[in-house]
Amino acid sequence: MSEKVQFIDILAPINTQFGIVKFMTRPWNPKPTLIMDSYYTPEELKKIVVRSTYIDSFIEAESIRSGVRKEELVKKVKAHLEEMGLDKKMHLTRWLGIVSLKIAFMMKIGIFVNEPAILKFKEQMGKNPVLFLPTHRSYADFCVLTFMCYYYDIELPAVAAGIDFSSMAIVGQRMRETGAFFIRRSIVGDPLYAATLKQYVRTLVAKHCAPIEFFVEGTRSRSNKSMMPKYGILSMSLVPYFTGEVPDITIVPVNLSYDRIVEQTLFAYEHIGVPKPKETTGGLLKALRSLNDHFGYIYVNIGTEISLKEYLGNQNFVTSDSSKPVSLQQLTPEQQSQVQDVAHEVVSLQQNIVVATISNLLALVLMDCLVRSEALDLDRFLEELEWMVGVLNGLGASVYESDVKKSLQRILVVHHQMVSMDRERRLRLVAGDLMEVSNEVKAKMKGHILSAETMAYAIPIIQLQMYINPVLHHIVPPALVYVIVKRGIIIREKLATDYHLLRKLLKHEFFHIDRTEKDIFNNAIEYCIRNNIIVENENALTVGDAEKLQFLLKWSVYPALTTLMVCQDVMIEKERCENKQLLKLIQQRVEASGLHPYCLSLEATANCLQGLVLAGALIRHKKEKEMLFEVVPATMNNCRQLVSSVLPAMNVQFGRDNAVFMFNVRVSSRL
Repeated sequence: MSEKVQFIDILAPINTQFGIVKFMTRPWNPKPTLIMDSYYTPEELKKIVVRSTYIDSFIEAESIRSGVRKEELVKKVKAHLEEMGLDKKMHLTRWLGIVSLKIAFMMKIGIFVNEPAILKFKEQMGKNPVLFLPTHRSYADFCVLTFMCYYYDIELPAVAAGIDFSSMAIVGQRMRETGAFFIRRSIVGDPLYAATLKQYVRTLVAKHCAPIEFFVEGTRSRSNKSMMPKYGILSMSLVPYFTGEVPDITIVPVNLSYDRIVEQTLFAYEHIGVPKPKETTGGLLKALRSLNDHFGYIYVNIGTEISLKEYLGNQNFVTSDSSKPVSLQQLTPEQQSQVQDVAHEVVSLQQNIVVATISNLLALVLMDCLVRSEALDLDRFLEELEWMVGVLNGLGASVYESDVKKSLQRILVVHHQMVSMDRERRLRLVAGDLMEVSNEVKAKMKGHILSAETMAYAIPIIQLQMYINPVLHHIVPPALVYVIVKRGIIIREKLATDYHLLRKLLKHEFFHIDRTEKDIFNNAIEYCIRNNIIVENENALTVGDAEKLQFLLKWSVYPALTTLMVCQDVMIEKERCENKQLLKLIQQRVEASGLHPYCLSLEATANCLQGLVLAGALIRHKKEKEMLFEVVPATMNNCRQLVSSVLPAMNVQFGRDNAVFMFNVRVSSRL
């Protein structure tokens, strides 16, 4: 069971008449994360990049290759640095902090921080560079960590942001002046930009006194759960250690858990194929009007820091590049592999420090009601919440709830657009409005055009699932053990074989690292036996009689297994299919069959397709503008046989006949 953590609301002391201005204009002497003899300004950091041996050598080679004069290439490097470089200005940071805090209080937000962990980290920092690697669930992540550093007198982080933000009028420059540096979404086809970015990130890590912050998942998780990491920025950041420029690098995994994600509705629409709106200042100002509402609490949990030196075992990095000047040395294939290991470890640690909030508990119980088609009154719902707390505690989750009744009253206000209480005091899921989707949006849709009726119940269920997803990594291992054993008597060896294949097929849907899988599997079996979910007689395993727990485990993996099954069936029929067409066909099949609405998620579908590629059931061919999938018949048939044998039989009506849904009759044209 996870250790109980004491969280402190760092906004509460500031929420007074003069608290915001007083706090943001106080004397501030931050502790640098890297103590040096001399400190460099943002402009000096850019000059170091331009004058580096690496850039000079690259320009020399690029000039010979392209025939462009070196002076012109130097100008381009400087232009790239102007585009990407940070330009921190403390007076603007203070004023933006005042504005941000006013918005936070308008949103009725509380920021709860694992204070003992951050204070312990602060005491130890100063000897080597620090990387903050938080989860990325919302655009608010940028502000939350920066504010936390200001609150605890830690030098404000240099934050990697997408280049889209830099083009936003006013906003882009203000972000740059509070510590953001901007990175293009793709660096393919521009080697000079790629070289400049690598050297800039490398310089920030080795010579900047502030922590470097970036999201190892690369983008916001629309599903609110861990995704497979990206390795680009991390590999650039670790170069100074591999080349001996710094003695160590401290990596700090951070998990941010939200009672209510600001973008939850936009994310739900993106799941079904509605394209993401472009980031604009006008869009931001329009969104601000919707923020005068209750958004609940944000939990910031700091994980145990990783010393890169200790993690890699004090290795001696002598390579064929070692005789070159330090700035010319690049990562070897072995070191690139180690970067990937570090990335996977960080995501795993982020999962381990997830805080299970009242929103997660509410979603779990409400989805259980939805699958049963049984709306519960307030008293029974509270009983189920208490039971769910016990389940998650038993699975090792960190549940931060001491008064479930009080928390439920608060969270019903926060999620009033999603959950409502009817006249009989039963908690019900509010269906969406019937929507008239414009032809313009239809033309941009990435998947099948769903009916208005389907969208009305699919969107709220997808939103509900988004609050279940953060804790699923605790539930999935015993759930898979149970659905495998449910087929019939099985020995441990066969159970292990089927379990590990299912985990591989669902690796992108439920992230895990392979080196810990043996322990996770054994712990899942022991949990199931201890709770009478399964029974062991000598080496044979059979189903126990813990029906309530079994039902929870069964429906928790039902959407993923169903999505996997539909992907297999469509691909077996098509044999070869381009990705865009395949996504449409799968959505069309799910809608026509009335399956779990989360199976409409294009993200979940893409994850299952990647799992089938990983298992060797599909071959992925990359074409110029499209991806083509091809079936490997024998392997696909074996995978399909396994999935069909464990797929729970669940006859659930997710539409108007479900007693948990509360339908409206309004017609909207918001899309």
